[in-house]
Amino acid sequence: MIPDVHPQSVTVATQLIGLDAKWLQPFDVEDPFNSNLRLRGFLCQKPDHRYGALAITHVGEAEVPQLILATPKLHYPFGKDGSFHFPPVKRIHLYEKLDGTNVFAYHYQDGEGRRRQTYKLRLAPTLRNSRWGAFLDMWRELMQRHPMIPQLVEANDCHISFEIYGTRNTHLVVYERDLAVAALFGVRRDASVVPAHQLSLLDVPGAPLVGEMVAGEDPVAKYAEIRAQMEERNHPTEDDKLIGIEGTVWYVEGPEGRVTLWKCKPESVEAIHWALGINKKAVIATCWNFLETSDDLRYEALVPLLAEEYEPRDIEAFRPHIEECISHVMHEFEFKERVVEAYDKLGVSIHADKATVMRALSKDFPRGEMKKVYAIIVGNR
Repeated sequence: MIPDVHPQSVTVATQLIGLDAKWLQPFDVEDPFNSNLRLRGFLCQKPDHRYGALAITHVGEAEVPQLILATPKLHYPFGKDGSFHFPPVKRIHLYEKLDGTNVFAYHYQDGEGRRRQTYKLRLAPTLRNSRWGAFLDMWRELMQRHPMIPQLVEANDCHISFEIYGTRNTHLVVYERDLAVAALFGVRRDASVVPAHQLSLLDVPGAPLVGEMVAGEDPVAKYAEIRAQMEERNHPTEDDKLIGIEGTVWYVEGPEGRVTLWKCKPESVEAIHWALGINKKAVIATCWNFLETSDDLRYEALVPLLAEEYEPRDIEAFRPHIEECISHVMHEFEFKERVVEAYDKLGVSIHADKATVMRALSKDFPRGEMKKVYAIIVGNR
């Protein structure tokens, strides 16, 4: 629910985060990992190192002001004019950019001074299930598979960013695994990033390391080379998804040891280069990302996310197309819900008897949609 925002709480939050109130979204939620303890405060939407950060003002009924920095916003290493702006390089580690849902493990302090650990989505203060995805259930399942996950924060003395990916949580890239998790990096209290190779992962899987560079090598040339290699790996599917790789994340370590993060994506993932302006594929991707943390998909709610990449005047001029994209995504999701409901009623596993399942479902769905129906079932079961 949306809390009644007290002016004093807003003042505390702006002081904690160091931003104007326009960047803050109030929250009032229960923590499912700590006996549904109530958390109140503000979530930061500014697309920088404070992206998704929490200014917690109350834990239960106690005033416990605290700042939780989370998974930062990743940017391309070049501006709209195409010029690169890599910082001075000591070493660069290149990791695969996994295409799924970000989950962030963090500690907060309760009213009695005890540390409590919980997990959040990128633009939400905690984990939850919704009609768009059973994120809480998937995370609990992954914690059972990898019981050392809760110990990573303590073992590394920093908060930890993870990615949930696989066919049960498909975005753009289609993976062979049904559901998987990877530890990406740590975030310290001063917002500094700890790459996976510097973490003690305790047998928890990490994102795949795909390359390394050292000072003296040309990062701009390497960027173009890596981008071309990824493009060769990617192949489109019949339902407008990709088999291959979403991109890479470059962990650029400067001479002083501080690490900054930059993303590199092939053309097939970018679809249309963001510098060319707002486009339907970008809007649709933003719609799906939005639905990870909210059920209220509408133009006004989507604008803050689009504003991270595009000018307000361009967004407003594109509004009719944005409304079309919202309708498209809602139609796709409602179709998916109908497929899953019809499949569940059959009581027959598609893995045990594909022919029977598809023959039964063909009575409810047009022949031209059956490949899509099959992909949905396999991706959700």
